[in-house]
Amino acid sequence: MQPDNQLGNQVSELLNSRARYSRIVFVSAFVALRTILRLRERLLLHIEDGAILRLTIGIDLGGTSREVLEELLRWECETFVFHSTTVRATFHPKIYLFESATTATLFIGSNNLTDGGFYTNYEASTRYDFELPVDAAEFDRLIGPLTSFLNPQGVTVRQLDEDLIRSLVARGELPTEAEARQHRRNQLQGRVLGVSIPTSPFGSITIPLPPLLPHNLRAEEPVEPRLPEPMGERALPTTEPRQPGNLVWRKTLPQTDALQVREGSHHVGGVRLTQARFENPPGQRIDQTTYFRRLFAEYSWEPEPGRYGDQEHTFVPIRIIIRGRDYGIRNFEISHKPSGEAGQANYTTILRWGREFNPIILRENLAGAVFSLYETSEEYADFLIDITDA
Repeated sequence: MQPDNQLGNQVSELLNSRARYSRIVFVSAFVALRTILRLRERLLLHIEDGAILRLTIGIDLGGTSREVLEELLRWECETFVFHSTTVRATFHPKIYLFESATTATLFIGSNNLTDGGFYTNYEASTRYDFELPVDAAEFDRLIGPLTSFLNPQGVTVRQLDEDLIRSLVARGELPTEAEARQHRRNQLQGRVLGVSIPTSPFGSITIPLPPLLPHNLRAEEPVEPRLPEPMGERALPTTEPRQPGNLVWRKTLPQTDALQVREGSHHVGGVRLTQARFENPPGQRIDQTTYFRRLFAEYSWEPEPGRYGDQEHTFVPIRIIIRGRDYGIRNFEISHKPSGEAGQANYTTILRWGREFNPIILRENLAGAVFSLYETSEEYADFLIDITDA
């Protein structure tokens, strides 16, 4: 059961093993580009080693993007697109099969081939492990009813090619990756512009983050719309009390983070997102070199102007409350430099206060105060900063 036992980790273990698979089959209603990029090199290595790789994927409900199909087309594997023109019929199965001469592993459940399906969603799947040929009869019994998905045929199936992509784009049935991500974000947050949404009666718990996409693969993600300009306070009053959300990081602010330095000295201009002995999940200290980049991975990152090397940045809308006073939602700049880490005391990521917010931080004299960062379900801000006296 996920997120306690992430399917993505189990799939990675199988791909990292020395098994020589005769076939690998993925069947998924929705497919995300970031997820298949993580798996690409290992899957292609198994193809080189003799495995047949086949994917049967859906395009219903905008769950798979144009860039996903274009990426899979370059793999030169067997990819089938399953779609029915009957509006009420949605392609929805999720099956993952790894088969070799002596073993087979089968997953059947609710997990899509997405970061949510593989890592962060609440999902349930059953894993079957077989020793072959001893378990061949049981294996065939379970595989038999799945044949129409594992080896699809008929009028609702087309093998992937360039003509199919062009046709789906022309029909408006294939969103871009940026459009698909925004659609998923809107669905997850329940955002309906102009509509007041009451506070949810449900709570939430912190869940593990998906792995960070390797830096050399991030350039293969499509360019999203330009980052928003930094903004001041956003007046979005709410009539119902906000819940803090899930604590994702906490730190006692040193003088430099609070901009309180001696005359002639320089402050860092923001909060250094260090380890601070913070644990997530409980009992496991975070790896600050990747944790915050993963936490804010869904935002649009781009090279930081005026900086050199691998430094990149994004803007994240965050509500900030200082000693009980709500300063509204502001687009805080998050800057990340992977090569900046040389030890536990250093940092790769910083949240910058921003020029127009610096005077408030100086006036409040927050040295020694506790900075808590929460992930929330607020309509217009996914995160909340709450600064309190120790």
